Amino acid sequence: VEPHQFTMASAWAGDFACCVCRRKRLPAAEFSKNQAAKARVDPTVAIKCKVCVSAAEGAERDRAATTASTAAAGAAGTADGDLHECSGCKTALPTARFNKNQLRNKGPGKQRCQECVASAGKAEAAESQATSQAKLERLRGDAAKAEATGSSAQKLVTAAAACAAEAELVTGLKPIKLGRGRGGSGGWRGRSRGTQGRGGGRR
Repeated sequence: VEPHQFTMASAWAGDFACCVCRRKRLPAAEFSKNQAAKARVDPTVAIKCKVCVSAAEGAERDRAATTASTAAAGAAGTADGDLHECSGCKTALPTARFNKNQLRNKGPGKQRCQECVASAGKAEAAESQATSQAKLERLRGDAAKAEATGSSAQKLVTAAAACAAEAELVTGLKPIKLGRGRGGSGGWRGRSRGTQGRGGGRR
């Protein structure tokens, strides 16, 4: 009997759709964790992919910059009290260049302008995506090596690990490791020892 051959899919389709660009069957990796979580709770809720969210944020920044420029041009000058220093770019900027929660919750020394917040978000998303992809490629490599030279058990373990990593990219859900539980072998061994002990006492 020929051994089972474990094959890895090169690309997966997901169950998510973007309400803006109308793309369908997207994996969870195309969405933020918050957007993907909303869709899992209610499949009918409208969610936006990372590309569309980034485009909307860029448009909002452009509008804010235009508003700030217009206000500055119409005023005799901007008072020092109306400027806030961004902790990211170290630039003194008007209130319109900051999100309200940055000024209200972060405050001086920690507040970041809209451009710096967006840049940090993009960098974080790209780093997370690169880390997940690198992990997947490493696990795929392990599965390929096991398929070529490993035992059946090694083939199964490495293929399962690679599939779990790929599924995490598609669904956004981390794999769950199941424990033995109360009905596991550990509890059975404990009962067996107890029974033997009682039997020994009767002897």
